[in-house]
Amino acid sequence: MPKIFSLGNHNNASATDQCSPDTSVPADLRDRTAVFCTPNEPDPCQQIGRKKQFGEKANCDPMQSGSIINDLTKPTRNVVNRYSNALRGCDQGMIDLFRNLVVLDEDGKAWPVPIIWGTQEKAVAAIIQKNVRKDNSLVVDRPVLPFMAIHSSELSFARDRYIYHKAQTIFRSTDNQQLTQTELRNKDTVFGVTKGLPIDVGYTLYVWTYYVEDMNQIVEQILLKFSPITYIKVQEVFWEIGVTLDSVANNIDTEPGDKAERVVKYQFNFTAQTYIPQPVTRNKTVLGIKTDFFNSVNENEMTQVFDRQEVGTFVND
Repeated sequence: MPKIFSLGNHNNASATDQCSPDTSVPADLRDRTAVFCTPNEPDPCQQIGRKKQFGEKANCDPMQSGSIINDLTKPTRNVVNRYSNALRGCDQGMIDLFRNLVVLDEDGKAWPVPIIWGTQEKAVAAIIQKNVRKDNSLVVDRPVLPFMAIHSSELSFARDRYIYHKAQTIFRSTDNQQLTQTELRNKDTVFGVTKGLPIDVGYTLYVWTYYVEDMNQIVEQILLKFSPITYIKVQEVFWEIGVTLDSVANNIDTEPGDKAERVVKYQFNFTAQTYIPQPVTRNKTVLGIKTDFFNSVNENEMTQVFDRQEVGTFVND
C-alpha cells in the first residue's frame, strides 16, 4: 500500500527536523541579511529551501547598495549615502545652455527665444493654449514664434569612461589642504569621492519659427556653442561634463496646403557625458607610525626590542 503524505512536505528525516515550524506571518524583508554577505554559516533551513528562498543579492560592497539614504538601524560608518540630483542637474544645465538665444528684427532689436522642458506635444500645447481667446468664440490666434523645447530622449552607461570606485580622490579645500573632521583626535577623519558612474544622456532640441531668417539666426547661435564640444556644470559632479552635437535635422513642411501655415522646424540631437556620483567614503587618517625592531622575526622568539622609531602626523595642523 503506498504511503500517503501531504503535498509540500517530505517524509524522510533530515536536517529539517531541527527547523522551527512554518508560520503564515511573513518576515520583514528589511530585517533580513543576505547569506552571501554574512561571515557565519547559512541556516540549514535556508540551504534546503524550506523558506522557499533560492537566491539572494550578493552585492555586499556598501558602495553598491544603491541607496540614497543612510540606514540608521544598520549604519555603515565608512560610506555616506546621499541623493545627488545628478540627472535633474544635467537637465537644468542643458536648458540653461540654450536660454540666451535671440532673434533680430528688421530694426536690429534682439528678442529672446523662449525655451521649455518637454516633448513636441507639450511644446505645441504650451504654444496654442496661450492663444485661445477668453470669449466663447473658440478662436485661436496665431501662435507666437519662435519657440524652443528640449527633453531627455535616451540614457546609456558609458563603459569606456568607467573607473573602479576604489580609485578615490580626497576632498581638498581651496588652499590645497585636506578637508578633515575631528572625532577622537585632531583631523583624524578624511572624506573621499570616486569618479562616479559615467552615463551618456541624449537630448533632443526642437525649434519652431515662421521665417527662415529667424531659423538661420538660431541655428548659427547653436552651432557656435560647439567647437566641436561644449560644457555644462552639475552640482556634486566634480568633473567636466562635455556636450556633443550629434545631428541636425530639417523638418520643414514644403507643402503645407492652402489652409495651414508654414512653420520652419529644426531638430538638434545632443549627448551629455555626465556622471552619477557614488556615495562619499569616510576614512581614518594616519596620524603617526610606530616601528619596533625586535631580535627575531618570529613572534614566539621575540625577547628584546632593539629600537623604536616614531613618525609624526601626516596631516597639517
